[in-house]
Amino acid sequence: MSFVHTFRCWLNESLAQDVPDSVKAFSFNLFEPAMVDGVKFGVEVVGTGEFDEDDPDWACDEVWEPVPRGICIPVDFSSEEWETCTQKLKILLLGQLEVDSPAMGILKSRNGIGLGFIDGDLEIIWKP
Repeated sequence: MSFVHTFRCWLNESLAQDVPDSVKAFSFNLFEPAMVDGVKFGVEVVGTGEFDEDDPDWACDEVWEPVPRGICIPVDFSSEEWETCTQKLKILLLGQLEVDSPAMGILKSRNGIGLGFIDGDLEIIWKP
């Protein structure tokens, strides 16, 4: 199974879980998992209680997380470079946002969507 398919399934299942009204935005956080063969990076999604383009810490106010919170990204998708991984995931997410589905409706029903590495800069990739 391709990572793109795995990602879509995980995201759809995650957003099918109860997302409370207190979620104002979503943050997709990239991270480096410890000692996983064939994996350099992972991605998680959280719902935040704040969204402020002028405050880079808005994504720290986590009020929701799905189970599982994240998944590993195989190196054959991400490459070994964080810049490449970020760009590929951004393209994947933007493509998913074009799909008319209940999950994408939930993502787009909030004030914004960010993407970036944990403890790094967060890029706002979508807002209404």
